[in-house]
Amino acid sequence: MIETITVALPNWVVSAEEVAEWTASDPQFIREKVGIESRRFLREDETGRDLASTAVRDLLDKTGQDPAALDFLITVTQTPDYRLPHMGAQIQDACGLPTTIMAFDIALGCSGYVHALSIAKGLLSTGMRAGLIVTCDPYSKIMRRQDKATVTVFGDGATCSLVSREGIGRLGAFDFGTDGSGAEHLCYRGPGLDGALANSGPDGTEATPSLHMNGREILNFMIERVPDSVDSCLQGEGLTRDDVDLFVFHQASRYMLTLLARRMGLDIAKVPIFISDTGNTVSSTIPIVLNRLQQAGELEGRTVLMSGFGVGLSWGTTVIRF
Repeated sequence: MIETITVALPNWVVSAEEVAEWTASDPQFIREKVGIESRRFLREDETGRDLASTAVRDLLDKTGQDPAALDFLITVTQTPDYRLPHMGAQIQDACGLPTTIMAFDIALGCSGYVHALSIAKGLLSTGMRAGLIVTCDPYSKIMRRQDKATVTVFGDGATCSLVSREGIGRLGAFDFGTDGSGAEHLCYRGPGLDGALANSGPDGTEATPSLHMNGREILNFMIERVPDSVDSCLQGEGLTRDDVDLFVFHQASRYMLTLLARRMGLDIAKVPIFISDTGNTVSSTIPIVLNRLQQAGELEGRTVLMSGFGVGLSWGTTVIRF
């Protein structure tokens, strides 16, 4: 089902030292515990549509895919440039995709890529030929530079996945869940994006709306929900954890992934961690990992479990055989 994936990252590279200075943090903690040496942010005059469109154009160029043969465009984002229209319509126009394409957005974050794959699988089963899944969540537009809980973790990135009935990866069972009782642990409070990193006022109060995250509660949520979701998905495929070659989890942080692997008794060598030069790119983390594994030739013939979890709070898990 998945043929190929492209990744687009902004040009502005923000080092751990810069973030440490903004947040009065220890750069060594950011590099070693969070696991991030640097991340990319959009500049004030750059938009999520720009970044997402770059990923789409790169995919079309690299694959030679005929845009006229694309039947759908699924855009996963909770941080669009505008409240309306949907980002998918803007990407369709910016990239010259056919007006016959079905384009819509999914308002999901960390679990969104797995949700989008399930929807794409359903669309392909109706007779559609091929489509694109785009992920793009530029959290830099809604974070305060001084907020240690968020700006030390997140980075901007976009991906584009070409999916078709002839793709190399066969999707298996899915497991999904939502627990809105924890929604306040990762949320954006405010009327909309202001186009720049928000800053606190002189008295320490928030001058503009911004992203809020309770990292401890997100970690507890991960430990409580993800292992059960993994086992439920594997049971639907008649597999055990030992049958999986790679566990591609949402790249929340190095600490969270190593803790999850330890709690689940997984060989850490089976849990790829690609976060050091991107940060947590929200809906784009899983496809970024798949892209890097594909480029390294590490996917062919392997059974891969993917699990996204976070904002919502929500989770989604699936198995794909390459």
